[in-house]
Amino acid sequence: MRYLIIIVLIITSNKIIAQQLITGQVLDNISKLPIENAIVSYGNRVSITSYTGKFSFVRDTSTKFISIKKLGYINQEVSLSNRFKEVVILLKASEINLKEITIYPKRDYLKDSIQLRKDFAKVFAYKELTIKDVIVKKGLRYKTPGSNLVSNSTSSIFSVDVLKIAGLLAKNKSSVSKLKKAQLKDEETKYIDHRFDVEKIVSLTKLEGDSLQKFITKYRPSAAEIKKMNDYQLLSYIKKSFLEFTKQNND
Repeated sequence: MRYLIIIVLIITSNKIIAQQLITGQVLDNISKLPIENAIVSYGNRVSITSYTGKFSFVRDTSTKFISIKKLGYINQEVSLSNRFKEVVILLKASEINLKEITIYPKRDYLKDSIQLRKDFAKVFAYKELTIKDVIVKKGLRYKTPGSNLVSNSTSSIFSVDVLKIAGLLAKNKSSVSKLKKAQLKDEETKYIDHRFDVEKIVSLTKLEGDSLQKFITKYRPSAAEIKKMNDYQLLSYIKKSFLEFTKQNND
């Protein structure tokens, strides 16, 4: 008899506990698959769904709603009812609108330099005219029967290219030569900017604004100077120049 009473009490207590629990499952609205790690709020209590999408709470008669949140889904609030044995919640996926961003790639100096030389290959391969280019060598001529030609005369061996003479006289004004010089000058400027760059100077000197600009203008090395420096020597040059710059400003 005593064992029967114990069994009855166990069954009764299980029913009471079951009535006091709110259980549920969160599923995807389309695929009907469980949604894991969804945040389920019930009054002041919060639970995280398992890999099966399930959750549970001890019932609170003062709380009538459950809210569910999950990244990538629309938030949902569900009203509770005593007729529900298990709450099944279907979440709808939401559209995630990302703000438009602009990506600025970091310039590759070496790649730019190689591409520049490819683009202007003809310019860099340009060779200025010399006196040898003006004189055109002819084949030797020999007297043939019935002709009055003078064999092997100077005029028959060499001739002058008039157009090339004009080019020789005007070679310093050649647009090609000017373009070549301009491109080489631009390449040197980019090389200096690549090594004597602002980020490196700021990290070593902590200068900013007008002081930074004055420092760069005053101590910017020439292309010939910076080509003689390795990275360590360049850092030493910047530090030494900064000490001199600071001293002059303090004075």
